[in-house]
Amino acid sequence: MGSRVPYPLRLACPGKAPRWLLVLAWILVGCSGGDRVGDPVVAGLDAAEPELVEFLDELIADARASHESGLVRGRLGMGYDANGFHTPAEVTYAQAEALDPKDFRWPYFRAIALAQLSRYEEGLASVDRAIAIDPGYASAWLWRGTWLLDLDRHEEAAEAYGRVGPAADPIITAVASAGIARTLMRQGRSDDAVVRLEAAAADYRHPAIMRLLANAYRRVGRIEDMRRIEVGEDASSLTWPDKYLIAKQDYIRGFSVRMLIIERLIDQQKSQAALEMLEPLRETKPNDRRLLNKLSIAYSLAGRSDDAFETLRRGLEVHPDFHLLHYNIAVHYENRGEDQLALQHLNRALELHPGLQAARQRKISLLSRGERLEEALAATDAASRYGADPGVLFYGGLLAGALERWPLAIERFEQALRLDPAVARTHLFLGRSLAEVGRFDDARRALEQAQQMGAETEDMVAARRRLQYLEGQAK
Repeated sequence: MGSRVPYPLRLACPGKAPRWLLVLAWILVGCSGGDRVGDPVVAGLDAAEPELVEFLDELIADARASHESGLVRGRLGMGYDANGFHTPAEVTYAQAEALDPKDFRWPYFRAIALAQLSRYEEGLASVDRAIAIDPGYASAWLWRGTWLLDLDRHEEAAEAYGRVGPAADPIITAVASAGIARTLMRQGRSDDAVVRLEAAAADYRHPAIMRLLANAYRRVGRIEDMRRIEVGEDASSLTWPDKYLIAKQDYIRGFSVRMLIIERLIDQQKSQAALEMLEPLRETKPNDRRLLNKLSIAYSLAGRSDDAFETLRRGLEVHPDFHLLHYNIAVHYENRGEDQLALQHLNRALELHPGLQAARQRKISLLSRGERLEEALAATDAASRYGADPGVLFYGGLLAGALERWPLAIERFEQALRLDPAVARTHLFLGRSLAEVGRFDDARRALEQAQQMGAETEDMVAARRRLQYLEGQAK
């Protein structure tokens, strides 16, 4: 695994993790080192994979055999935690801490498990005990700041982030600076936030930091600086190196859990770490459709386009009815300039999964590029039936305008603005469309709103000229 990949925080999110039955049986007596703790926690594993069951059974047996060992009890907690059993992990960590109150790991791991369970106040108390043992461990202060910020305790959050000193790893300090900047922005101190974020971006040019910086520039009116920031479509969140959390990865067992972690790594753009897990797994499950799909994505992120395409091609031979394989190979065909093949696979993906909005949006783009505007407009309507999206509605407005169907264009732009009123370009094109139907006062108000929100100067000039021309024609 890569050295900078912390353990994923939301491993057992509802709808993603297996629905393991957590039938817990334990006796927990106190949390002080002098009290005897209860028996090891036993979690029901009826739906778990045999490899995981065997592994956890061994850890439980070790904990029973070494009943007074905090280390052995803590290892059982790590086994539960690494595989998504956060409730039994939290209780087991409490037992480990009671047996060995001087070991930093057990209150630290317990704090993160509690946060996984949205028990932030308890998590803060637990991380404070860890910090008392090792006040110099920077990641503990980052977690403390993050949870305090989630609880809207801004001053305390800023203080926690501020306790991260000049760390050896610049990522740590950059994340701390970004955290302080978030507190400043929530307090209305966007100018101070800009200073912090510019320094953070100089050390760690992460998409999440750049998005924050762009937002800060917008808040202080530095629109040109905001426009110069190129974030792209990377939606990854901030992570940082954490040696203790990385150590838990040695306790991962079972295919399903590994796939959840791989998904998280891909979301974080950690392609190499994902491939280090995926490629060995492929040897044991060469035809698993989820694995093949994720492997193709990881290859693409790593710049190995040919490997990604071949993986998708072979995957479709085995799973011709898996919609995600069709969608992802369509992306490759589009990148190769083979738009017709891309459309064929997008249409097949939508036949198999009509609600796949990413496929609909890509289909709209391809049809538009091929000047098949009526089909593209129909595709935006189809996409809207499966969920209102301001971007799709905006594009539908553009297509309606290109076809000179101005009332429909106005309708689409207004629908987009009801969902997201803070998009300057939508106001601008609404204004242009209103002008075309003679609603000049409404057009003028829409254009003024667009200008206040920082619409592109050239587009604004063109829109105002068109409005003046149409007003003149109407007299």
